[in-house]
Amino acid sequence: MIRHIRLTALLSACLLAITAWSVNPYPQLRDRAQRAFDHEEWASASALLDLMLEEKPTIADTYGQAIVANAMRNDTTAQMRLMQKALDNYIPFDSVFSRVRQWSFSLGKTHLLERFLKDTRSHYPWLQRTINGYLLKYYTFRRNGQEMVVYSNIMLSRAPENAEFLTSLAEGYMLLGMENNGVETYCRILDSDPDNLNALLSLGNLYADRPDTESHILAVRYLERAYALHATPYVAARLRQLGGAGY
Repeated sequence: MIRHIRLTALLSACLLAITAWSVNPYPQLRDRAQRAFDHEEWASASALLDLMLEEKPTIADTYGQAIVANAMRNDTTAQMRLMQKALDNYIPFDSVFSRVRQWSFSLGKTHLLERFLKDTRSHYPWLQRTINGYLLKYYTFRRNGQEMVVYSNIMLSRAPENAEFLTSLAEGYMLLGMENNGVETYCRILDSDPDNLNALLSLGNLYADRPDTESHILAVRYLERAYALHATPYVAARLRQLGGAGY
């Protein structure tokens, strides 16, 4: 009797699942999830995106959207569950991070990416350096000078001559009004990469904006080197203003 009841229950569950799938195939499920997301129905969107991942657990974009939907609900546990599911299904963590960036930025909620990255770093210490790199890019995008300096130095601790990290450090100093530190950092870039166009232009424009003759001499030196690497009308005009010949 008990066996018969269990068999009947199992058959009923199977029939229900088949019926549900016939009514809501994956494309319709995706449309419903997107509609809920667009209308900011975060609980419904989260549930529907979970169902999509049950059907197709290897689509990185779905993880990104689901994580953001749960971030809008302040559900950190769900976000970390989704991150673990992504890793279990061999989704590259870079793909997850980029999709979270895409979906959070599409909502104009850029801070969701920052929070997710920090939560993920706490749960997965082995991802710390990768996540610190993403945070540096995030703070550079936000033009947050203080955090740019902090995270540039973190990244430079293991790659002291990396031009990208040094550039972020120099820009961070400039945003903070720490001009001398910024100049020193740009010069550090040129010590290892004399043809770094960004550093040459940054220093050239900086000195060109100063009123004294000595600064203008330095500006011409840097801008001429930049012009030799990549001639542009803008640099030519600046050199003419500074009294450079032949521009």
